[in-house]
Amino acid sequence: MSPAREIACPSCGAPVKFTSVASLLSVCSYCSSTLIRRDLDIENLGKMAELLPDSSPLQLGVEGRYRGKHFSVVGRLQAQYPDGAWSEWFLAFADGRSGWLGEASGTYMVTFETAVKETLPRWEEIQGNPGMVITLKGQRFEVSDARAARVIGGEGELPLRVMQGYETRAADLRSDTEAFATIDYTDEPPRVYLGEVVEFDALALRGLRQFEGW
Repeated sequence: MSPAREIACPSCGAPVKFTSVASLLSVCSYCSSTLIRRDLDIENLGKMAELLPDSSPLQLGVEGRYRGKHFSVVGRLQAQYPDGAWSEWFLAFADGRSGWLGEASGTYMVTFETAVKETLPRWEEIQGNPGMVITLKGQRFEVSDARAARVIGGEGELPLRVMQGYETRAADLRSDTEAFATIDYTDEPPRVYLGEVVEFDALALRGLRQFEGW
């Protein structure tokens, strides 16, 4: 993992880290100022919105292993839709890679942004079309979910600019194996994230949140 770059928050002076080379943004844990990295300069984008409370066992600073590689949870993105909310956790790996750990109803998915050669369907084609077959990197997937949501905010480090209220559009894809994919239509061109569904215990997570009664 690349050495962390630590700066003083321009609003409160508290230390703020950029652990991953992929991190574009970092939220001050003391005053919630949103700091974006531009080469050698840091721009303050203002206060990050407060996140909704949840019962996730994950939190910033959790460490684990995926396929033999150590990772740390360094950031979180939270989005809300009419029926609820979910979080995506940004991972910094010891080998310099970055990825995402998603959680939904007790299911966990590790994914990595991946370039694909296949032509992607338009959002209008994929939305409301569960079961649609899509091939990515030669792997057959079916659309399991496609929805628009509003970003609430984020914490820690993130590889993209995040501010409250913007709309995100994404489709989740499942296969007949544990392979998993997400196509994010928020930007143009869409971003593809490929990975797999993983067992919670297989991640060997340390530093989890503790709840009364555990």
